[in-house]
Amino acid sequence: MKILICYDGSPASQRAMEKSIEFFKQKSPEIILLTVVEQPLDASLENEAIFDKWRQDRHKELKIVSSYVADHGLDVDSILAIGDPRKMILEIINKKLPDMVVVARRGKTEMEKMLLGSVSAFLVRHSTRPLLIMT
Repeated sequence: MKILICYDGSPASQRAMEKSIEFFKQKSPEIILLTVVEQPLDASLENEAIFDKWRQDRHKELKIVSSYVADHGLDVDSILAIGDPRKMILEIINKKLPDMVVVARRGKTEMEKMLLGSVSAFLVRHSTRPLLIMT
């Protein structure tokens, strides 16, 4: 079994990752951790510096989360992608063909909690693999 977990560093994605491990650990799945860093909209030097710092921070965080998964005795493949999160997740789904995709729903207000986030909604419409959206 291969599970793709979309991890964006948010508390919701942290909970989704931990719950996925808890739920599926006994099946010894291969975990694919995917983090996507969005490119800045303009290429000013200031934005490039912020982007580089953010990318480095996400890379470090991905290593820590990968260690957490490995500490639970699971094989883990971590991927740091750059681009539009929706498109990059879909690209990795089509490339890795996971048995399941886990994504956390982020909603801060009561109205947002009633709706799927833009990434979740996009994946519901476009994913060719089973999708588990965790709250």
